[in-house]
Amino acid sequence: MTETIRPRAFRHPVDMSLIRKILGSRGERIAARHLKGTGCRILARNFACPMGELDLVAQHKASGTVIFVEVKTRRDESVARAEQAVGRTKQRHIVGAARFFIKQRRLPPDTPLRFDVVAITFDAQNRPQVRHTPSAFRA
Repeated sequence: MTETIRPRAFRHPVDMSLIRKILGSRGERIAARHLKGTGCRILARNFACPMGELDLVAQHKASGTVIFVEVKTRRDESVARAEQAVGRTKQRHIVGAARFFIKQRRLPPDTPLRFDVVAITFDAQNRPQVRHTPSAFRA
């Protein structure tokens, strides 16, 4: 009697943090393209400072408003909408980073400011759906 030895299925370990990073980067590119389409120019991407990180900083060309944008990208919203992930603690970090950005870039004190959330979700055909919430919260 001979015993057949079958090799175990070859499996790659899945690095979920890498997958989230790739998905987040894709969402930020889509959000930047969306903002450009609304008349904005991108001033900074992934601006990091001791206070936190800003996904995107844009400026509306017509009004001059500087927009601090939090981008949330999701494959599935069966549990909660992406915008709900921007709670009070996250808002405080964004506002702190925005203050740092304003100081570092020496923006005039009368510059109009806004805090937006752009949610990106993907449908069954992997097409992005963009929901932009202007003035999602205040400083």
